[in-house]
Amino acid sequence: MRETVLMKGEMATRVIVTTDSGTEVLDEEDEVLESHQDDQHEAILARFLAQGWEVEEDGP
Repeated sequence: MRETVLMKGEMATRVIVTTDSGTEVLDEEDEVLESHQDDQHEAILARFLAQGWEVEEDGP
């Protein structure tokens, strides 16, 4: 499993979680914003970084 926490401003948070089942993007209330059946972690991370999000935590 890999989990990356992204921040934008004071309140906005996104969490990218990748497991053997695929990749999900969660908001600050743990609501699923995106769900993919394969590993899309790097592509989603790159998209968020290009939109100005910053990595707060990144790890297994």
